[in-house]
Amino acid sequence: MRPYYDHGGITIYHGDSRQILPMLRADRLITDPVWPNADRRLAGSDDPLALLTEVLSVADVRTVVIQLGRCSDPRILAAVPTRWPFMCISWLEYAVPSYTGRVLNTGDVAYTFGEAVTSAAGRRVVPGRIVSTRGESERGHGRNRSQASYEATQDRLPHPAPRHLRHLAWLINWFSDEADTVVDPFVGSGTTLIAAKALGRRAIGIEIEERYCEIAAQRLSQETLGI
Repeated sequence: MRPYYDHGGITIYHGDSRQILPMLRADRLITDPVWPNADRRLAGSDDPLALLTEVLSVADVRTVVIQLGRCSDPRILAAVPTRWPFMCISWLEYAVPSYTGRVLNTGDVAYTFGEAVTSAAGRRVVPGRIVSTRGESERGHGRNRSQASYEATQDRLPHPAPRHLRHLAWLINWFSDEADTVVDPFVGSGTTLIAAKALGRRAIGIEIEERYCEIAAQRLSQETLGI
């Protein structure tokens, strides 16, 4: 199995997660899977429940975090095997909402199953929400202009469902330990890997569409600013 990209503890595999995941060793699975009512350009959008069920059936990790949009049908979570007990819900809010039809799209939701991270000073209690500062003014939020420009670039990625970098960094920080390897079997344009790189985690991404592997590899080859 040859990686599409492999550098600095971050690896990308191009292929089907159902075939690749059983050959990997990872500790925590954090992903934004193909959702119900997903963009039809995404591979697997014809039956997201079956796809996620098959992927999780071959995953050997201690924790599973599933990120869904506010307008995504949560019944897809029936794909999560009972060997990972439910832990909690986290609210991934947007500073600047958008609209999905008549619904005000104020953020995403992450569902966590399995083991909690190691309890330590500053990490005794897992918080329940994070607000992405995308679109907010740099003033008053501790960001310089270069950081704001970097985040804006992430939001213009040529992918039908890009995720917020700050949301993924927050999930990785609170649902994995520093020594863990994080795997994302639906890595898309690589936001999970970018966040993992910024936090010093080892991470593996699997993506069935080669054009998204290339986008992720290009992003990883660039200098990543602090989150």
